[in-house]
Amino acid sequence: MKLTKRAIAGVLIAGFLATFLALPPAAEAGGGWHGHSGAGPFWGGVAFGAITVLVVGAAFVPRPVYVAPPVVYPPPPPVVYQPAPVVYQPVPVCSSYWVNTYWNGYQWVPGYWTQACR
Repeated sequence: MKLTKRAIAGVLIAGFLATFLALPPAAEAGGGWHGHSGAGPFWGGVAFGAITVLVVGAAFVPRPVYVAPPVVYPPPPPVVYQPAPVVYQPVPVCSSYWVNTYWNGYQWVPGYWTQACR
């Protein structure tokens, strides 16, 4: 139930009119407030005030606001830095040696240095 400012003002005006215009003549007709032997006017005022508070106070009660639940993301996986793999290659072993002069069947081949690697 949505109450506007006009509705609240109307309830307040009706309450004041009922309090000051309708109740005093009724009290006079019944012998006045002072001659009343019970607590009727007190409880009537409490009831009237409670109804007024409920009607007027409903405009000031905050309405619930529904929002989407928060989105929770899982933490990212840890980043593991690994060094690049080291590939060991055998170091070539080379040696230089002298080849003696030799006859190849057609001519003499002079001696020379050569290199052999493994």
